[in-house]
Amino acid sequence: MDIWLGIYASLMMILGVYAIVNITLNLLYFKKLDRVEDRNDGPLISVVIPARNEEGNIGKLLDSMLAQDYQNLEILVINDQSTDRTQDILDEYSRKDGRIRVFQTDPSKPFIKNGKINALMQLIPHARGEYMLCTDADTVHSPDCLSHAYSIMRAHSLDIISGFPKELCQTFSGSICVAAMMLTYAFVPQWFVYRFPIPAASFAIGQFIMMRKDAYDETGGYAGIADGTCDDIGIVRLFVKKHRKYAFIDLSRYSSCRMYRTGRESFRGIERSIVGVIPPKPIALLPTTAVVIIFSHISLSPIASVLFLIFTSLSPMTLCLLVGTVLFHAAWYIGCRTAKWPGLISISCSLTLIAVSAMYIHGLFRSLSGKGFEWKGRLIR
Repeated sequence: MDIWLGIYASLMMILGVYAIVNITLNLLYFKKLDRVEDRNDGPLISVVIPARNEEGNIGKLLDSMLAQDYQNLEILVINDQSTDRTQDILDEYSRKDGRIRVFQTDPSKPFIKNGKINALMQLIPHARGEYMLCTDADTVHSPDCLSHAYSIMRAHSLDIISGFPKELCQTFSGSICVAAMMLTYAFVPQWFVYRFPIPAASFAIGQFIMMRKDAYDETGGYAGIADGTCDDIGIVRLFVKKHRKYAFIDLSRYSSCRMYRTGRESFRGIERSIVGVIPPKPIALLPTTAVVIIFSHISLSPIASVLFLIFTSLSPMTLCLLVGTVLFHAAWYIGCRTAKWPGLISISCSLTLIAVSAMYIHGLFRSLSGKGFEWKGRLIR
């Protein structure tokens, strides 16, 4: 028991100190990148949007794009074989504003296993802008979003950026799953990766990825990750491997996204992203087991700290466990509140860590067994 407590307490202290230092440095880094003078004029920016059965969302997105204070833009939407009223809505908007151009995916072309990549590969050749913003149909953007993102890229000579919009979810269980994204925000050293790019530590959120068009063409773009599971993580890691300058930024004041309606949808959607971060291979089973054990100990650390305080004396190891736990969960809370998460989710780190473990185990099984993932009515293997 003493040996186990010593290891547990030491691990939590190391993780707690790292977490609080890292979130502090990340927030300073986000503020530094954010400190630019927004420009609402400049080169043409192409907004590219894949849409599949998005009749409830696409109008809100297009309204937010047409309201941008950055006016030199074109909006390209590709209807990916929708079966609802998406096409009717797109036709209506394109008639109202000539900056909107609507396309259809070609079902006769070889289908890329990831439907979104397939749609983007067919849409992007039509983009004429010097910059491209790839965004999802279920996002909404503030009027200064595009000008701010362009200004950051211009000021810091960046080739690709991504970041967290404000995530909206209708259910508590869904929010717990989606909050897995906060592991990237709070615990990945974005300040370090910006200075010393590492592909495996580079992340993106498909809801908002802005790129220089020439950099996209020179790296091979989505064609270079056509066999990948995740379009967002795949494209940013391709850019970093090709020595293109990348930054992860805070977009919570400029964009919002409502990805999922239920906890089940959130679980299935986020597990695909988690498996995309850590490629599913049989050799990954051992480290996966270790990660699940570590996550389980971290998630149970608040309860363990209280129990040790109640049933044992306040020994140095118990105090170490308590302090490490407080620091770790404080870092999570600070990150969540900064990213505009509700207070209840901000204190639910333990539940999210349990959900992450469950999603990765389930996703690993589905991938290795060949069952794949269902997304927008399609199977991704």
